[in-house]
Parts: sequence; C-alpha cells; structure tokens
Amino acid sequence: MLITLSLALLLALSASVLPVQLITVYTPGENSLVTSPIEINASIYPGEDGLVRLTLVDRKQNVLARQLISVDVTGDTAIEFSTNLMFEIPLETSSAILTIATQDGLHRPLALRSIELSLASSGDDQIRVQFASEPWLTVIEPKPGAVVNEPALDIVGTVTPVNHNPIVFEVLNERGAALVSRQLAVDVPGTPQAFEVRLALPSFREAQEMRLIIRQPTGFPGVDAILDSLPLTINP
Repeated sequence: MLITLSLALLLALSASVLPVQLITVYTPGENSLVTSPIEINASIYPGEDGLVRLTLVDRKQNVLARQLISVDVTGDTAIEFSTNLMFEIPLETSSAILTIATQDGLHRPLALRSIELSLASSGDDQIRVQFASEPWLTVIEPKPGAVVNEPALDIVGTVTPVNHNPIVFEVLNERGAALVSRQLAVDVPGTPQAFEVRLALPSFREAQEMRLIIRQPTGFPGVDAILDSLPLTINP
C-alpha cells in the first residue's frame, strides 16, 4: 500500500525529528573534473565495523579504484575524513561515479553517498565544493531500534529525491538478504515528497534483527545515488 500524505502535515510532525547526515561529502562535488589522485573530504559517522568503503566505477561497471579504510568508531560522533584515491583510465577522459559507504556490524549497508565525476588523465582539476544541505530523508516512523509486533511495517516520512529514479524501501535480514521490497515513484527531483509505505512482513518463529534500507539508484547500473538505513527488531 502506498499512500501520499500531506507534506505540510508531515513537516509539522517531523519538526523535532531531524535526522543526522551519516555521510556528508564536501569535495569533490557533483560533476567535478578530476585527475589522479582524487582528494576526498567528508564528514562520516562510522559503522560498527569501523570501515569506510570507497569505490570508483565507470558506466560499463569497470572498477577503476577501490579503497577500504579503517577509522576510529566514535559512536554518535562524526569524524572528519580525508583520503586520496588513485585511478587509471585508458582514454583521455571518462565519466565515473564515486561511492562512499559504511556498514553495520553485520556488514549490511548503513549509509552511502555517490558523486558523479568527469575523469581526466592529465590537465587541471575543476573541483566543485558541496556545501552541507538538509537531510534528503526524514523517517518519522519507525524509530531506530523500533520493535515491530505487527505483520506489516508502516514507514512514514518525507524524502527529497536526487533524481528521477524510484525510491526503494527494503527490509534486510541478518545475512543482508532483502526479505521484502517496495518502490515509490518520484514526483519532482529536488522537491520534498511526503510518503507512507506499508511493507508486508514474513512470519518468524523468533525475534529477528533487521535493517530497513531506503535508497535511490543512479543512472549507473547497480550503483545507488544515496542510501540511509535504521535497525529494527521484528517479533514473531
């Protein structure tokens, strides 16, 4: 069931529920022209595994660069993150997308941000700076760590889509497999959109530690533009 709610009503309800930006990328900004190495600066709330994952891929899904960086896990405190990412391309220029991701203690997606870039084998960088913006997603219900005792999960909130692709809602089990998935059509990218999504849940014999994933894909195959998540316990 997909129900469109009054945006004014949801903004009023969410006035005191402003979510934390788990990853904020400062540089490079969207559509920057970069040469190797790419200087990356961000603010990140690390996941329980203490790792930050960086991947650079082109439109043919070729992995151009990858880094796995260990950071201090500081709980509810963000860290200032900087690194240089080396890459090589066979042509003078190429389009690519950089993803920065974190995971929870069970290696499930926690948060992800992506930046589309133009790569060059030589020349001068043209870096666009991304300034901190309002969170793209506000989830009013469920709360993080909520215990679900019903056969369905109601998700209520607002989202500001970053492109025209549908918003995807998924519940992942402890192994990271999606048990249920729904999509929400995008009205206007860049404009806040209220939503209520109901996910029918399978039955269980014992309590399950799940993770609700909310994400939006990019135009690059298999790559998300943005992703956030929250933990849930689903009872029998």
